[in-house]
Amino acid sequence: MRTPMTEALWASDDDERQRTILRRYSIRRPGTPEDDAGLVTFLCSPAASWITGQTYPVNGGSSSAL
Repeated sequence: MRTPMTEALWASDDDERQRTILRRYSIRRPGTPEDDAGLVTFLCSPAASWITGQTYPVNGGSSSAL
């Protein structure tokens, strides 16, 4: 996740640590807080009123849920 706390890691465009981390993701970029915002907005809306006890991985494809 790209946040102010992790910005030092993501600041360089050519970093082996970045490439190692991003190889684990189907989407080859770090996540941002905005990536989570859509799901949070949906879950807080009336459209999600019938949803209970679910896990939604918002992780760029680093794992899959069944």
